[in-house]
Amino acid sequence: MTYRNTRIYSRSLELIELSDRILRELPTGFGFMADQLRRAASSVTLNFAEGCGRTGKAERRRFFTIAQASAHEVAAVLDVLDRFHAVRPELRVTGQDLCDHLAAMLKRFA
Repeated sequence: MTYRNTRIYSRSLELIELSDRILRELPTGFGFMADQLRRAASSVTLNFAEGCGRTGKAERRRFFTIAQASAHEVAAVLDVLDRFHAVRPELRVTGQDLCDHLAAMLKRFA
């Protein structure tokens, strides 16, 4: 089994798709948040995949911990965008639920 066949990887790609929807709807002037959201969402997927390629337990755990922290970062970005009234509430809730789920899975995986 490779990382591509895991629920974590599948759900992390869902987070990227949701982030893309949010990015397409961002009002003008939120480029600074767009970059933060894009990088954090990508980091979940990329660090999980890289961790799966590591052989040492400590190394794997380090990448999974970074992926987990990135999921928390995405959730925080969504909170900030919400306070600026720059994201639809239903997208924020969906994104934060997905981030919480990913963070919990990554914690167990590490």
